[in-house]
Amino acid sequence: MSNIFNRLRKKESLASSQVPIVEDSPDASPISRRMSLPTPMNQRQSSRNWGPRAFTYANNMSRRSTSHRRSTLEGGQVPELTKMQPAGLRQPWLVFQRSILSSWINVLLLVIPVGIASHPAHFPDVAIFVLNFFAIIPLAKILGYATEQMSLHLGDVLGGLINATLGNVVELLVGILALVKGEVEIVQTSLAGSIIANLLLVAGSCFFFGGLKNNEQVFNAHAAQSYGSLLAMAILSTLLPAAYNSLNAKDADLKSGTLTLSHVTAIFLLIIYIAYLFFQLRTHVNLFSAIPLQDRKAAALKPKKVDADEEKNVDSAQAAETAVATTAATPENTASAATSHDQINVIEESAIADNENNTTVDEEDEEEIELTLWASIVLLLITVGIIGVCAEFLVSSIDGLTTSWNLSRSFVGIIILAIVGNASEHYSAISVAVKNKMDLALGVAVGSSIQIALFVTPVLCIIGWIIDQPMSLYFSPFTTVVLFVTVLLVNYIIGDGRTNWLEGLVLIISYTIIGVAYFLYPKDVDTLSTSLN
Repeated sequence: MSNIFNRLRKKESLASSQVPIVEDSPDASPISRRMSLPTPMNQRQSSRNWGPRAFTYANNMSRRSTSHRRSTLEGGQVPELTKMQPAGLRQPWLVFQRSILSSWINVLLLVIPVGIASHPAHFPDVAIFVLNFFAIIPLAKILGYATEQMSLHLGDVLGGLINATLGNVVELLVGILALVKGEVEIVQTSLAGSIIANLLLVAGSCFFFGGLKNNEQVFNAHAAQSYGSLLAMAILSTLLPAAYNSLNAKDADLKSGTLTLSHVTAIFLLIIYIAYLFFQLRTHVNLFSAIPLQDRKAAALKPKKVDADEEKNVDSAQAAETAVATTAATPENTASAATSHDQINVIEESAIADNENNTTVDEEDEEEIELTLWASIVLLLITVGIIGVCAEFLVSSIDGLTTSWNLSRSFVGIIILAIVGNASEHYSAISVAVKNKMDLALGVAVGSSIQIALFVTPVLCIIGWIIDQPMSLYFSPFTTVVLFVTVLLVNYIIGDGRTNWLEGLVLIISYTIIGVAYFLYPKDVDTLSTSLN
């Protein structure tokens, strides 16, 4: 027996002094290979001898899914992985790769060369419009990606300002190009269409698809009320010129008065927009904070269908609890009451666990810096330049499109051009809404409408003033009514800070009805109400 114990001791001593199996060893097990991973300091030291491809591969390996990152070792330890290194101007291929792979919508980038070549090649106007229409959609998504990466480097205040300012570059570029060509009606209808599409189609889709996945979704009611007041201010700026033009006065006086009123109102709208940014990003940041994750999870839980046995257990437990409450507190009654409470708690905990497993409520994802500041700026400038080219060809083909398809210019501006500018926002907002991040989704949908109403519209009105184009805040009476009803409906829905799929369906159907109305809009009245020439 003593020999056996001596042999066992020798084996233990050899095992304790044995060198751990390195990663390149063919006999290494998966766990031992993970144990042999270098620490982050060793990784930085050993990376000096690696080639650039190996270092890039190591950075990409750190972006694996959460299930792979959380594979535990013996003792419950998790290996610490290296964070992704931002791609700079010296890595153009990596910048290109990360910007292209940021969304599946970027598959439409293949249309860009054809869309740009369609105008010099004298394609039909319909083909030019359709090709550049689909080319702008992925460019808007890349523009949003570059803006987000740039804002991560500049902090909350300056980054939020850049995000808010550059969030509607597509609408701004299309509006400026159309305004230079004298297409005032296209500019006005595209602006109104962007507001309507964001409030009804984008927000409605967020509420609908998010409500299908979650029972009920909550968001910050204080932020929603602030959004509602700003939207009401924007509608006031369109109602006043419409009411002013209803006065019984000479046409020349009405036209000059409408332009002057629009220019003055545009200046004050810009002041309100700057004050809103200062209010949101500086003085009252807490009013726009997201609802805590636990509250969102509780609201998202769907009622569980209890089977017959569980229902009997609940009924018997509740009956026992009632009986205990009406009788004296004896040891036997106390024990039965404790048993009933335990039964109820077990059933409720199992229901909550099942509902949490059926919901896709993710933890708060931290945004990761993927590009350096200068790489983000260069990507932003290149994207804006390409969007400008595609928007130029898009605007120049509108006349041929309306003639070929027998469409009114109002339908093109309100519906078609609005979808171009909101395609990337539509996708982003729905994605975060399904993940039960309704504060972020509401900020994308409603916040974008506020930017258009308080920033893009007055800027275009002032630009028209500078280049002597009759751009005003006087929309057609039909469009003014649609804007008023849209803002009124959205304010009713978001006022309580809670939403569900039915309210989303109401907004989507409302947008569909408006689309049908503008599809039937007569062509011969397009320029009668808004022309101030």
